[in-house]
Amino acid sequence: MPRIIKIDPNQCDYMALGPVVSSLLNGEIVAGPTQTFYGLMASADQPEAIKKVMALKNRPANKPLLLLLDRTLRVGCYARYQPYAFKLLAKKFWPGPLTILLEAHPGQHPALIGPRETIGLRVEGLPIIRVLVRALDRAVTGTSANPAGEPPALTPEEVINYFGNDVDLILDGGPCPGGKPSTMIDASTTPPRLLRDGPLSLDDLLAVLPDLRT
Repeated sequence: MPRIIKIDPNQCDYMALGPVVSSLLNGEIVAGPTQTFYGLMASADQPEAIKKVMALKNRPANKPLLLLLDRTLRVGCYARYQPYAFKLLAKKFWPGPLTILLEAHPGQHPALIGPRETIGLRVEGLPIIRVLVRALDRAVTGTSANPAGEPPALTPEEVINYFGNDVDLILDGGPCPGGKPSTMIDASTTPPRLLRDGPLSLDDLLAVLPDLRT
């Protein structure tokens, strides 16, 4: 059985996250809640852990993993350019269910990089995950906790049913609400392009970016 740490997902308890930070720094896989589903988290600088996440999900190489951040300021660690459209989106919708694609810094793990050398980033809306990333001082992967073709896990029990001991630690924040995965916009192009419909309404997106391609 994976180790389990019970947390309140809406609180910011640095002390409770100490073992989680150590686990991620040691290259282990952590499952934890997000605004929608449980996710599989590996530290962005742990290549073997990222490789394991891809294998656990049976995810094809042409579907890169997105990264969860704690704040917009951390974007510069992973993206080489922040266009004005990105700044408008981030100011309006982060923290929240919006993944934004930007031009990636070179040298990052191939599983994080899309075919156009982009990287997907999101400032997670759930407070405990932002606290975790800040304590870790680096991004974590944010892919849903499920093998390809299966429904995303909504509870720790479902994570265990899918992965068993292949996940090292579970942050138990109770059941997640489910719903649509994050809205996804490619802001590396001009004009920006909507890649995936999600929780954010098209009207709200167009109010910020009238030239958004859909």
